[in-house]
Amino acid sequence: MLDLVRRIYNTIFRSAHRFSDGSGLYHLIRYDIIRYYSGDRRVADIPIIYNPATGSSRIDSEVIWKWRDPGVPLDDWSNSGPELSDAEKREVYQKLCLFVAEQPRRFDPLR
Repeated sequence: MLDLVRRIYNTIFRSAHRFSDGSGLYHLIRYDIIRYYSGDRRVADIPIIYNPATGSSRIDSEVIWKWRDPGVPLDDWSNSGPELSDAEKREVYQKLCLFVAEQPRRFDPLR
C-alpha cells in the first residue's frame, strides 16, 4: 500500500521524488538546488546550473557534495557540513539519475 502511495506522490509532484528507503529528492528552484533528505534525517544540497539557451538544468557534479550543517535553517543555502562519503555519493548519484530520467525536459542527463 505504501509503495502505491509513493508512486502516486512521485507522479503528481514532479519536482519531488520519494524513495522506498525513506529518502527523497526535492527540486528547489528558488535556490537552484536539489535537496536530498536521507532516510536518517540528514540533508544535502546538490547545486544545479541552469542553461538559458536550452531551458534545462544540469546537476553540478564538479563541486564537493556536503551534508548541511544542522545549525543552518532550511530556508538558507548550506554547504558547510562534512563531505559525503564515497558510498553516500554513489547512493545519491543513483537516485539523482532516476530523478533526472523522469524529467528529461527539465534536466540534462548526468555525466
